Amino acid sequence: MISKLRINNMKSFESTTLDLHNFTLLVGMNSAGKSTIIQALLLAIQNINDEGRSPLNGRLISLGEFSDVRNFIKNAKSFSVELNSVNEKLSFDFFEDNDSVICEIEPKENELTEYLNQKNKRIHYLSSKRIGSQDLYEKNYDKYNDYGVFGEYAIDYFDKNKQNQVKDYLIKDKSVGVTLDIQLNYWLKYILNSELSTEDIKDTDQVKAKFLSVNNRYVRPKNIGSGLSYIVSILVSILSSQKGDLIIIENPEIHLHPKAQSKLTELMTFVAEKGIKLIVETHSDHIFNGARKSIFKKTISKENVSVYFFEIDNIELNTKATRINIKDDGNVGNHQDGLFDQFDDDLDELLGLK
Repeated sequence: MISKLRINNMKSFESTTLDLHNFTLLVGMNSAGKSTIIQALLLAIQNINDEGRSPLNGRLISLGEFSDVRNFIKNAKSFSVELNSVNEKLSFDFFEDNDSVICEIEPKENELTEYLNQKNKRIHYLSSKRIGSQDLYEKNYDKYNDYGVFGEYAIDYFDKNKQNQVKDYLIKDKSVGVTLDIQLNYWLKYILNSELSTEDIKDTDQVKAKFLSVNNRYVRPKNIGSGLSYIVSILVSILSSQKGDLIIIENPEIHLHPKAQSKLTELMTFVAEKGIKLIVETHSDHIFNGARKSIFKKTISKENVSVYFFEIDNIELNTKATRINIKDDGNVGNHQDGLFDQFDDDLDELLGLK
């Protein structure tokens, strides 16, 4: 399992090291480097799996030319990504040679390269560009990706596996049942007061989905709140995981009411405490405060949470990543300007305090 990430001279980063605990939250200003952290991870995964293809452009992520990715402020001639587990290190060095981008990986094989190999399905990535409500969802014929980068295959995965048992340690309430069908709908009911029903359309490449609405009626996804469609891929990926798996999620709050965002964070921190590793990029104070509340309620230990606040240094013009200290009572020990304080700033202005 990956425990540490180091990146050098990539985009707005000069040299930064992050400790990746079971629930790692990336927060901060726009264009301050949050997405670059995820891109660094995806580049590593991609270059383990896509040998012979462009090192910067592939199935998971496309970043363009070398000049788009190196730290141009420092006029960097190369950049690197390094991953660490408890016992091993894996480095990826990127540079140009005769107008071609080269990625050198060292070592060629170890436990980390095996972990990153997509054929083992230990790592899952859900982009912020996840698909929303559709009349029909495509069946999946990709042997490496169960849910799709955009969550496009989550409905098909659920339909095929809904009678399978969820790992015992991921079940919060065993009395309701243990199958993926029951557990997903348990959380969907709790978070958004709805349930999911799917149907394989025989002799086609499509699956049909319906969501429970008022008066116990099931309706098409397009006729109910779009947040339901966006959250399903998150629930499916979490509840289908096992200890040691890594799930990377961009903006889980998309189209979700603040209360639903908070409840979703309960699930994410619950499974993180059980051994699922999540890296979450968010602009939501409700996700951030939900993590603080989970620490306070002991849903997750503070040792299993790492929150990083990203901002651009106005002098060096590089990204500064600050580890946020969350105490046992959920309070923040080192508040940073811009760390979800806009509500307080606006309220002070409304009250004439500033």
